[in-house]
Amino acid sequence: MTEQDTGILPAGFKLERYRIVKQLAAGGFGITYLAEHSGLGKQYAIKEHFPREYASRDGTSVRPNTADKSIYKWALERFAEEAKKLARFKHPAIVSVADVFEANGTAYMVMEFEPGTSMSRWLEGLGRPPTQAELDKIAIALLDALEVMHGANFLHRDIAPDNIMIRPDGSPCLIDFGAARQSVGQQSKTLTAIIKAGYSPAEQYDTEGTQRQGPWSDIYALAATLYRAVTGARPPEAPGRLLEDGMRPALERAAPGYRREFLEAIDAALALAPKARPRSVTEWRGRLLAGAPHGGSGQSATILPPVAAQLPTFPPLPGASPSARPPSGRPLP
Repeated sequence: MTEQDTGILPAGFKLERYRIVKQLAAGGFGITYLAEHSGLGKQYAIKEHFPREYASRDGTSVRPNTADKSIYKWALERFAEEAKKLARFKHPAIVSVADVFEANGTAYMVMEFEPGTSMSRWLEGLGRPPTQAELDKIAIALLDALEVMHGANFLHRDIAPDNIMIRPDGSPCLIDFGAARQSVGQQSKTLTAIIKAGYSPAEQYDTEGTQRQGPWSDIYALAATLYRAVTGARPPEAPGRLLEDGMRPALERAAPGYRREFLEAIDAALALAPKARPRSVTEWRGRLLAGAPHGGSGQSATILPPVAAQLPTFPPLPGASPSARPPSGRPLP
């Protein structure tokens, strides 16, 4: 089977100023490639918008299905919009977006290539539970990043070990944001587009857009990620916990060597009811890092001005305003 048979751009393919080196990752809404800038010789990660439910590969182009042209166009706009917003954030723990452009019937997000490995692989490769110091370093940086994002009314919506890169020096970087996917997923009623088993909070399973999401939603996902780190297992899925919550608290299940306050803060953030969780990163940080030898990362962060005056800072989820709704078309599945 050739690369084109699998819907992947082949190695060596020229994409504007970039040459595809290899595929890095793939999902239902896109493919991420390692690419090299033809003039600079620098490597980047390029994410291609490719929602397989609504489109297919035609040679090297992405073509929407005949019945899905309107929803595909709407999804494409959400993808480009998210890329432009991400480009405003300059923080060591947020992947840096260098460019966004359209080609081959779709859009591409060019990001700084982050060396290292995903947190899921990092945890598996340790061969031991991570130390408190290792997790403090990760948590502090991610809390800082989330505080910057939430301050700009932007949610990650897909925090999980496989969406956090751990660099060789042990510092983390958030990648693969899920805001655009969430918007499309809620419109199509496709849960697989908007949830990650064990890491997504209960309100994220709502395909009708009636359950409000906020900083507490990202906090739940980060707490679930830390729960996986200290216990070796991800939490049970939130809907199952709503029926019967058999999840053992991190305070009981974690490996030895972690601060009691740290484990209690994880458990508090994993509350099923959004109102029972910490409402902000600032509130949760105080509990999570209580007793830690350092309470801040010292990392600098900036938010650049919007790239276009008409670009909203934080579009509401579909159904909240006319601008966030897809155009009319066939009934969505």
